[in-house]
Amino acid sequence: MRHILTKSAFFLLVISLASGMSACREEERGRPLNYEKGTYLGKVDASLNNEQLRELTSRTRFQSNY
Repeated sequence: MRHILTKSAFFLLVISLASGMSACREEERGRPLNYEKGTYLGKVDASLNNEQLRELTSRTRFQSNY
C-alpha cells in the first residue's frame, strides 16, 4: 500500500512540475510585470526618416477638412 502511495505522489509531483513549467508561453516571458502609472515601459519606437514624415504630413492635410 505504501509503495502505491509513493508512486502516486511521485507521479503527481512530476505532472505538477511539467504543467507548471509549460504554463508560460514563450512570447509572454520577459514582459514587464510591475507597471508605473503614467510611464510607458515598452520598446522604443523607431524614428521616421524625412520621406516618411513628408508622406504623413501630406496625408494629414487631406484629413484636416473634417
